[in-house]
Amino acid sequence: MCLSTVYMDSGNEPQKIMKDVARIEAEGRGFWLIDLFGEKTFIEGTIQTIDLVGGQLVMTETHKLP
Repeated sequence: MCLSTVYMDSGNEPQKIMKDVARIEAEGRGFWLIDLFGEKTFIEGTIQTIDLVGGQLVMTETHKLP
């Protein structure tokens, strides 16, 4: 079973958003992160890196237009 930890990189040290992510669904300007127990979190941003072997996904924060 491959579960991942999702981090947000906003220029400083990446911040952990959610662990034990089993599924990721794209929607609009972001992604639904769904963990092993079905808990969902919506994150706006783009995918920077996915490390399938290491179980990590790093996202970049989407900058909103004025």
